[in-house]
Amino acid sequence: MTALTLDPAQHGWMTAPATRKVMTALEAACPGGARFVGGCVRNALLGEPVADIDIATRLDPDAVIAAARAAGLKPVPTGKAHGTITVVADGQPFEVTSLRKDVATDGRRAVVSFTQDWAEDARRRDFRLNALYADTAGVVHDPTGGLADLAERRFVFVGDAETRIREDYLRILRLFRFQAWYGGGEVDPTALAAVRKHVAGVHKLSAERVWMELKKLLAAPDPRAAVKLMRDFGLLEMMLGVNGSLRVLSGIIAQDVEYGLAPDSMLRFAALADGGPERIKTMAAKLKMSNAETRRLEGAVNPAAREDVRKAWSDSAAAERAIMTLGARAFEDQVRLEAAGEVAPPPRDWTLLAQFAREWKEPDFPVKGGDLILLGYEPGPMLGDALDELKAIWIAERFEPTREELIAKLTKH
Repeated sequence: MTALTLDPAQHGWMTAPATRKVMTALEAACPGGARFVGGCVRNALLGEPVADIDIATRLDPDAVIAAARAAGLKPVPTGKAHGTITVVADGQPFEVTSLRKDVATDGRRAVVSFTQDWAEDARRRDFRLNALYADTAGVVHDPTGGLADLAERRFVFVGDAETRIREDYLRILRLFRFQAWYGGGEVDPTALAAVRKHVAGVHKLSAERVWMELKKLLAAPDPRAAVKLMRDFGLLEMMLGVNGSLRVLSGIIAQDVEYGLAPDSMLRFAALADGGPERIKTMAAKLKMSNAETRRLEGAVNPAAREDVRKAWSDSAAAERAIMTLGARAFEDQVRLEAAGEVAPPPRDWTLLAQFAREWKEPDFPVKGGDLILLGYEPGPMLGDALDELKAIWIAERFEPTREELIAKLTKH
C-alpha cells in the first residue's frame, strides 16, 4: 500500500505548542530521532479523535531526561526500566519511549534492551495498526504492513499471533478492546485462532490489568459484538465467574444511543453482571476494584428499596422513599437497569425519574440525637438504632410527621 501522509495543518495535536516543544527538544538532541507512534497515528488515519500522544525516540531514557531538562520541560521517569519517560509540557503529559526490543518475556512483563532500529521496535508491538509511526512532517512509516489494515479497520497481530500473545496475555483483552472501539467487521481469524489456543493465559494477568482493560472496553460506544465474542471464548466466565447478560447491557446501550448519553463503564458493568449484592461483591473483590467503584456497584443492585424503585414510575412517594434509602446516584442506576431489563418495556420515560432524583431535595430529618439523649438514651448503638427506626417511619409516612409526633411513636414502644 502506498505510504500515507498526515497533514499537520489538519491535525491540531501535531502542531499544538506543547507537542512542538517536546518534539523540538527531542529532535535537538537527535535529529530525525523522534516520531509519533501508536494510537495517535492510528486514530488520525482512521479519522478518530486523538487523546493521548505517544512518542518513540532513538534516545535512551537518560538522554530523553537530559533533552527535556535542557528545553525547560519536566521529565518524569514513570517507566524508565522499560524505556518510558513522561515529559510534561505546558501541563500536558507525553509518553516518550526509547526504541526497544524484548530480551525476555513471561506473559505478563518483559525485560527490554534499547535499540536504534525503528523496524526492530515495531516488531515487538502488538498489532500492525499500532505499529505505525509519523514524523513531524506527517510522513507515515509502516514497518509491519499496518496500512493494509486501515480500510477494513482490522487488528492483525505483528508477526506471529501466538508469539505476540505468549509475550503478554493482556494482548488477548486488548484485541477485543480495540475491536470494540475501532473494529470494522469480522475479527482477523488468525488472531482469533491464537486467542482460542492461549485464552487460559489470561489467568496469569493481575486483576488490576484485567479490570482496566474491561473498563476501557465497556466505555466504547457499542461494545456488544466484542463482549459477545469474549463470552463465546469463555473470557467473561474467567473474569467475572458468570457469562454475563447481553440483554441488559444491550438495553443500557440503547438508552445511551437514544438520549445521546456518554457511555458509563460502571453502569454497563452492573448490567453485564446482572446479579445481586453478593455476586457484585464477589466480582468487585476478584477484580480488585476501588472502594468507590465497589460502592457504586453495590448501590446499583441494593435491594433495600427494590419495590419502591419499581413503583416509582407511577408513584412519586415511592420515588422519594427510594431516593432517601438509596441516594440519587444509586436510584438513577437502578431505574436505568430496571428499564433496560424489561423484555417489552411499557411506554414510560426513565429520564424523568432520573431528572427527578437529581433535582429532588431531601427534607431535614426533624429528630436529632440530642432529642433522644434527653429521653434517657445513652450515646451508642441503641441511640443510632432508635434514630434509624424513626427515620424509617418518617420516610414511610412521606416526611410528614413532626419531631414531636415521631418521638411520641418511639416512646410508645
